[in-house]
Amino acid sequence: MKKLNILKTILDIFWFFSIIACIPVIIILTMYLFESVPDMSINFKGHKIINHNALNKTIVAINTISSFIFLYSIYTLRKVVILFKKREVFNPKIPQMLNLIGISVLTSSTISSVCFLIYQRVEGKNPGLSLDFGGYDSFLISVSIGLFFMVLSTIFKIIYSIKEENDLTV
Repeated sequence: MKKLNILKTILDIFWFFSIIACIPVIIILTMYLFESVPDMSINFKGHKIINHNALNKTIVAINTISSFIFLYSIYTLRKVVILFKKREVFNPKIPQMLNLIGISVLTSSTISSVCFLIYQRVEGKNPGLSLDFGGYDSFLISVSIGLFFMVLSTIFKIIYSIKEENDLTV
């Protein structure tokens, strides 16, 4: 139970600071999209965006949406952890939420990676796939985590159906 409390605390801290950061991000993104701000520096996966053309602005906006999708997965994970803390392991909502977390992580990671490939292509850089084996920002790690949550969802569905069968036979 102590590990669950630590996980909940970490998720709460991450969620709190992410929500606080969302307000300036939305304001700055609005300024970036609708005003001509030549001195504004935007970094995208370690690359500084110099050209502030319409396509780059669209890529930044889509990548920001991708980040909000990831935040939604954290929000959903917090809800799952809260149910686990209440010892509601057999709640029928848990498989749905775990699957939603997996889909959100996959979607966010895919959108972000596709945006980065498009950005590299537009800027004339050689597009490629980065395989950062030691980092947690790797596309492969993100896809693996998303698929893990989807598999976990399936396992919980199986467990839930077995529990229902056992409850009916007693």
